[in-house]
This record gives sequence, C-alpha cells and structure tokens, in this order.
Amino acid sequence: MAEKMHLSFFIFAMIGFITLVPVSSKIHIIGDQTGWSLPNYSTFYGTWAKKQNFAVGDELRFKYRPGLNTVLQVNKDDYDHCTTRKTISTFFRGDTIISLDKPGDYFFINSVGKHCEGGQKIAITVPQGKPSSH
Repeated sequence: MAEKMHLSFFIFAMIGFITLVPVSSKIHIIGDQTGWSLPNYSTFYGTWAKKQNFAVGDELRFKYRPGLNTVLQVNKDDYDHCTTRKTISTFFRGDTIISLDKPGDYFFINSVGKHCEGGQKIAITVPQGKPSSH
C-alpha cells in the first residue's frame, strides 16, 4: 500500500512539473527577411516588434554581417539617446541569438556610425505570465 502511495505521489509530481516547463520556445528573427540592418524608415523595428508576441523562453535572432552591424543590449536611457554609456552586452561577430530568460523590457541598438539614430534599434517587452508554448 505504501508503494502505491509513493508511486501515485511521484506520478502526480511529474505531471505538475511537466505543466510548469515550457514545451518549446519561439525564435523571433528580428526584422524577418530584412534582418538586422539599417532600415528604410526609422520606425521599422518598433512596428515589427508590436506585431510579435514575446514570452519568457523565446529567443531573438539578429541576422547581420560582422563589421557592418553590431548588437548592443543597453538600458532604456542609452536606447532613447543612442548612446553606449551603460552597455549590458555587446555582440559583433555575426548572427546573434539572445534568450528572453525573464519578463521585462529589453533594449538593443546598433553602435556602428549613425545606424541607431537612423532607426536600427529595437525595444522588446516580455510580459509577466506563463512561458512560451508556441
């Protein structure tokens, strides 16, 4: 009887654990076919981001050529002013994948020339709630 009780508890615990773990995540290719490059208009990436549903566990894929572009994760002030005073992370070797591991706001810019001022920057908001199940 005790063995059946332990087995039942184990099965119940495993079912509970499985429902808490995301089944899969979604990979968002920043800018879709455009990739991560100087856009034709300054609101391109903001418009693109508004059409996405981001969740904890998803990944961002920045597709770009090294030497022509960079990906810097920055704070909101640096994002707003296209500065790099408080850079969080820097990527410059080409295609970059960044995991959205917690809810909150993420800010990314390109530090090459005046690309950021030209609109090559993106703000991502990951809402509180359950992980991605795409």
